[in-house]
Amino acid sequence: MITSIEILGTEELLLQRNPRAAAVHQAIVARGREAVIALNERFDDPSDDTAMERLDTELEAIVERSVSEYVRQASGLFSAEDVDLWTAKISRVPGSYVGRAAAVGVPGALLLMESVEEAESEENSTFVSLDDTLSNIAGYCQCGYATSRIVPRQLCRLCSGGVLIAWRTEEDQVIATAPKVRSELHAVFEELLDELATIHLATGDASAETPARRRAGNTGITRVNETYAEEIALLDLTRWRELSDLNQLSQITAVTAHAKHWSQWGLGSARLAMQSDPEIQARMRRIAGSRPAPKPSLFERLFSRR
Repeated sequence: MITSIEILGTEELLLQRNPRAAAVHQAIVARGREAVIALNERFDDPSDDTAMERLDTELEAIVERSVSEYVRQASGLFSAEDVDLWTAKISRVPGSYVGRAAAVGVPGALLLMESVEEAESEENSTFVSLDDTLSNIAGYCQCGYATSRIVPRQLCRLCSGGVLIAWRTEEDQVIATAPKVRSELHAVFEELLDELATIHLATGDASAETPARRRAGNTGITRVNETYAEEIALLDLTRWRELSDLNQLSQITAVTAHAKHWSQWGLGSARLAMQSDPEIQARMRRIAGSRPAPKPSLFERLFSRR
């Protein structure tokens, strides 16, 4: 069955091989996202129902303007073959949201809508230290760690998320100083992402990820750490190990599923524990988007003869 993920991947692929359409798409997305960010800054009180309704109305207007502008500028930039491929796929996806993109008849419309609607200020993606994170969540912490810094028997979910991000950030900073290790681990995770994306596309069952992640740890990550053991021994892993120990107390099951293996696997364990949905989704798009157009159904073949 074709889903919106495949449509988004197909649109990304078509735009990659069409520089003129890609330039139009990028410019309109940038303007739309800027307008959405400004809009969100004006309506920052989610408890005000009336204001939120106005926000939704204005957001819809921004998306509509962006789509209309894209259709005006991008119509005719795609080959008939590319339009036929896109049409054959998007026409098989149910739902009014995807249907809205299909109705405009120009590949890239669904990706544009999603990109504009999900715009966030860069301030929201700026790294915040663990101390700052804990201070920010102190009023909601249920384990006491955010307020006291005394390590509990188990971290609450908010603190679990904070220490996981801190561990991954520390690992990235350490690996950045060891180019060969970074390159080899990158190859391991590229292969793993392909496997995880294929699992999700085939089954949609997140629990099926566990064996794949463990294989990546037992084979790929372990191999890299053993191969470059001398180089890794020169790195300062003090903070990395401290955060690894702290993550053993995480309340996030997907994180602790392999916790007992981290000391054996070594560097790369934090990324494996925090292999994010956006990374997997992006790889799912790439794989699904490269699929050929679906074959016409029996009904479509019969209908086309009339």
